[in-house]
Amino acid sequence: MTTSTQAAKAAKATSPDLRRLVAGECASLSGSAVSTVALPTLAVLELHASTTQIAALAFLGQLPNAVVALPAGALSDRCAKRPQMIAADLTAAAGLATIPAAAFAGVLGIGQLYAVAVVLGITKIVHDAAAISYLPVLVEPHLLQRANSRLGAASSVADSAGSNAGAALVGAVGAARSVLADVLSYLVSALLVWRIRTPEPAAAPSEGRRSLARDIGEGLRYVAGQPTIRTVIAALSTLSFGLAVMNTYWAYYLLVPA
Repeated sequence: MTTSTQAAKAAKATSPDLRRLVAGECASLSGSAVSTVALPTLAVLELHASTTQIAALAFLGQLPNAVVALPAGALSDRCAKRPQMIAADLTAAAGLATIPAAAFAGVLGIGQLYAVAVVLGITKIVHDAAAISYLPVLVEPHLLQRANSRLGAASSVADSAGSNAGAALVGAVGAARSVLADVLSYLVSALLVWRIRTPEPAAAPSEGRRSLARDIGEGLRYVAGQPTIRTVIAALSTLSFGLAVMNTYWAYYLLVPA
């Protein structure tokens, strides 16, 4: 392989549109990590939530993973992905913006946190499903693994940095004001995705499409028939369940004694 060919492949693997997608994902993840710290802190310290209410908040935040994930995945294969990602980011930003507004007005309640948790869960699922489907549009098939690796590494760093920044922000400006950092992160993500110029393949004509339920069923049958994918999903599901249980009570038992 010549040096020029290697350079051409490297350029395609680090195209401006791919960098915008990765930067948008990092911005969104780092902001979400701030809210992961801020929302339970608001519930415990400002609203004096009980263990039951904290558990409900965590449950509602995870509920969209079970209810919305399959339809969101099928939807991302049927419709343009950039508009889905932008709409999800703007919806999440709008939902989060109601929290500091309500807190400053003195009307924030646990019910509003429940609603925002559900909105954030839904928008995250829709955005992530569209982003995963959109990545192959930006890079060639033989570069997809490298692009996925870079996206995963950058996302991990952003998530960790966001958690640390979230703790610092909550301590410095309060939980309600720190949520504004997540609002800004979603707006940055939406702007970066909007600036992507790589065209998407045209969607299949509506008359040639199968029903959404049939697409979901076909996907489930495919996963069930693939031992490797089935094992990975089982492992990730077990890990997610354990983390959800831990996160449910982590904030409560950490903050209440304080």
